[in-house]
Amino acid sequence: MTDTPPRRIPLQGAVNFRDLGGYTVAGGRQTRWKRLFRSDSLADLTDADHAAFEDLGLYTLIDFRLALERQRKPNRLPPATRTRTVEISFMPEGALDMIRQVLGGQIGADGVERETLRHYRHLPLAHRAEYTQMFHRIEDAAGRPLLIHCTSGKDRTGFGAAMILFALGADRQTVLDDYALTNNHRRDLSFLLARNPDPAVMQMLTAAQPKYLETALATIDAEFGSVDAYLETALGQTPAKRQRLLEWLTE
Repeated sequence: MTDTPPRRIPLQGAVNFRDLGGYTVAGGRQTRWKRLFRSDSLADLTDADHAAFEDLGLYTLIDFRLALERQRKPNRLPPATRTRTVEISFMPEGALDMIRQVLGGQIGADGVERETLRHYRHLPLAHRAEYTQMFHRIEDAAGRPLLIHCTSGKDRTGFGAAMILFALGADRQTVLDDYALTNNHRRDLSFLLARNPDPAVMQMLTAAQPKYLETALATIDAEFGSVDAYLETALGQTPAKRQRLLEWLTE
């Protein structure tokens, strides 16, 4: 996992803004640096962050957050940015109910883990349309820099980043390692909860446990036979489309 160039983009207002460059993929190629990015919320970007953001030359920004999330925490992008924002709004099935249960004190850390595993079990099937749209936007960008993000940059963004890396031919361990990096750059989600949330619950809410993603992959294997079959059958990533992605996003 190389840190040269830095994988995490050092912004003051986004803790989990990462470059997906430098990963080994199909044919011994590597993902290009400064082409694909993933992030948590961009609502707290500072004036100083704006210059760094613009230096990335982002063509498209994909925002997975619901309208309610965007209203509560609108992205604070550079005023004159030319980056196109595309809203592909969804929440993992059952996640809002889990938050309500946490707010009501009905479940603790163990319950959060159990519910998150359930979310990931359904994620590949319940949200095929949204991730198909994500790939359409990557194709539209045609190799120009693109960012995907949500609130914490863990679940919706984590699965999306995993599918992109798989489409480029990354192996499972590489994908799982990238997913787990969120544990080093956790977004404070206490604003979603009560004033004094249970630290154990907060720890579990922000955890990127590899077994979460492995649960989603187990669903894919059970329903489609392989990630490659899922990419083609569920997300429309034919061999020809994946070859174009390789040409645009790897070297």
